Amino acid sequence: MELTIKNERVSVTVSDFGGELTSLSLDGFEYLWKADPAYFGRVSPILFPITGRFMDGYYMHDGRKYELKLNGFAQDGHFELSKTAENEITGRLLANDETRKVYPFDFELTVKYRLTGQMLDVTFEVTNRSDEVMPYSVGNHTAYRWPLIDGEEPGSYYLRFEKEEELTSFSPFGWTAPFLCAERVRPIYHSFYENGTRSVRNPQSDWVEYTGATCDYVVRTYRRELPFIANWASPKPEAELVCIEPNLSISSHGPTMFDREGIHSLAPGATEVTSYQLEVYKKSEKETV
Repeated sequence: MELTIKNERVSVTVSDFGGELTSLSLDGFEYLWKADPAYFGRVSPILFPITGRFMDGYYMHDGRKYELKLNGFAQDGHFELSKTAENEITGRLLANDETRKVYPFDFELTVKYRLTGQMLDVTFEVTNRSDEVMPYSVGNHTAYRWPLIDGEEPGSYYLRFEKEEELTSFSPFGWTAPFLCAERVRPIYHSFYENGTRSVRNPQSDWVEYTGATCDYVVRTYRRELPFIANWASPKPEAELVCIEPNLSISSHGPTMFDREGIHSLAPGATEVTSYQLEVYKKSEKETV
């Protein structure tokens, strides 16, 4: 099942499979990737209860070994989906027998998509219904068309940050490289991703946007309290997607989930709320800063 919210210009569609965003369009122009399984069979999966991977393939908790797949299980879960307002879709995922096999905690994960003008608020609420402290992370793995305009040169596309940044990118396999050196603009091209994901931590900027030199369409991600931004694409030129992934934590070797960089520890009965925003606009209609 899918639900859609829209206004005069922007349309948003969400699926109950994974609770993921499957369409984001401005004046009928689609920003999101088409979910071709040959390269990446999803659109904007929710990452929970981990973002990234355990490099050893498992983690330990109370003396037991648990195997948890890349980016967790929420991406494959069935969310209870409802339109909670004319401009809001809410999805909810609860712990069950299958999730407890890989994550021994009782949780409630709620995602809310709220559309206001050309801004989409994405809010995650995580509740710990266990009687012990629950480690978790949450984020999104949103894939955009690259190029946004058919026929444009992919190498003319870039990421632009709000402020000049000194950032080093890293991959979960230990590889690092400069990402920005007192600059705001990071050109992207397929060979840039030959070593996998290019993640950065704690940028000074509140937002990063994605567009092309001759493309009028822009999507801006306001990361808010999310400290990590992962940036991934296939190095294959025929794979026409690029991902911008705001998230709470990052891949690690463990040995426990509590050892992951950026992981949150949620007390029994407690709820935490994390959010970010996506803004879609045209350069020709907005003076950028």
